[in-house]
Amino acid sequence: MVALRSRRLEGLFGAPLGEVSYAQIAAAVGTDTLSESYDLEFKGELYGGNDKARRDLAGDLAALANTAGGALLLGVTEDEQARAAALPGVELGDREVLRIRSIVADLVHPLPTFDVRQIEDPSTPGHGILLIAVPRSPGAPHGVLVNEGFRYPRRNGASITYLTEAEVSAGYQDRFARRQARHDDLIRYERDLTSRLDTSDQTYVVVTLVPDLSGDFTLDTKTLRGFRQDTLNKDLLVIPRGAYTRYATVGSRRLIAHGGDNPATARWLACELHQSGADAFAAIAANRTDLASPGQVDENTTASRIEDEDLVLAVWSGLRLLARHARDRAAAGGTATVRATIVPVTTDLPAELRQPRGFGGTLGAYQVSDPPEATSVFDIDDLAEDGPGLIAATSTLAAGLIQHFGYPETLQMTTDGTIRTKYWSVQRYAANVQKWAAQADVTVTDDTVE
Repeated sequence: MVALRSRRLEGLFGAPLGEVSYAQIAAAVGTDTLSESYDLEFKGELYGGNDKARRDLAGDLAALANTAGGALLLGVTEDEQARAAALPGVELGDREVLRIRSIVADLVHPLPTFDVRQIEDPSTPGHGILLIAVPRSPGAPHGVLVNEGFRYPRRNGASITYLTEAEVSAGYQDRFARRQARHDDLIRYERDLTSRLDTSDQTYVVVTLVPDLSGDFTLDTKTLRGFRQDTLNKDLLVIPRGAYTRYATVGSRRLIAHGGDNPATARWLACELHQSGADAFAAIAANRTDLASPGQVDENTTASRIEDEDLVLAVWSGLRLLARHARDRAAAGGTATVRATIVPVTTDLPAELRQPRGFGGTLGAYQVSDPPEATSVFDIDDLAEDGPGLIAATSTLAAGLIQHFGYPETLQMTTDGTIRTKYWSVQRYAANVQKWAAQADVTVTDDTVE
């Protein structure tokens, strides 16, 4: 997978950039349709090692990130009309990929997202095309270090120009505005979903994701049919708990699924998946009726007793489901801003964190009376794939909630992508967690937190 999703480039090559083959590129070379443009640049050879060549690489990549995103194809030459003319190819190898990454990290600030693919010529092993894919960056403008200062390139058709001081200033203002807009979107999508949750006796972990670069998909009868096949009467959690969806439908520019008996109100779990790739997910963290002591079921005063395993599982499941929608259905790539919270939590309905293992008991120093929340930024591909990246992100985001209760970290997972088996209940989760870890090639450990 590559972070850049471009329907224009996919149309030119006949495949997504993460899947395009040497044969597909070769078939397009020499035609009138494949030429340099605002999102496409050809180089007949690798960038050299002198200072000018290093700056050229950094400038070409930063210009794409500062404009609309695009691709650099190394090993393709162009003619006088900037059309792809021939495929001399370049030498491939991990060493060259590492060199490219090192140059960009040294000279481009802030560092943009980009991917480097080696596309081998089947007839000449070790030789082929280097494809550098650069999404349009929400962190723009990106500057290239030249001597003691920065220059800010951008694409102007097939050429490069540089931002003026006023344009650089406006670019920074836009960056901060985009950041605030993503935060506002997180709150809005979270509010939309929580307004449909039945919180009369259930407390939820809510996870919301907004791609830094929006995607899109067609919302029609065919899409709804596929969505229903994927979600209806399914447990949407990574490790099943027996909470199933009962309804799958559409809202305004979004797909909706939830559990419970009421088509308008969600219980147990719910999701809203927007056409932009933004989405929200909720899973039950505590059933206050079941957890309350006999004779003390008062939904206005009984605390929500949230077990740490259920909190972590909800975050884990939400991150994966939301990222897969953003990437696979809405074709959003790159990074995403993610928020997690617990609702409802109020002065009249506080929450406490508990652990059910051994003799059980409270985890952390105190109850909370304000909704815990945590926000972070992750790579969408890391969240969408079962693997250490998803575990590391879950550990980070869950810890942001857990720390509100006075406990420092996520016990079930680590920030380096390892699962701690000692902190999953044998009766409820342990066997399925270890099975998942084996399938996802995630390291498990019996270590405990000292």
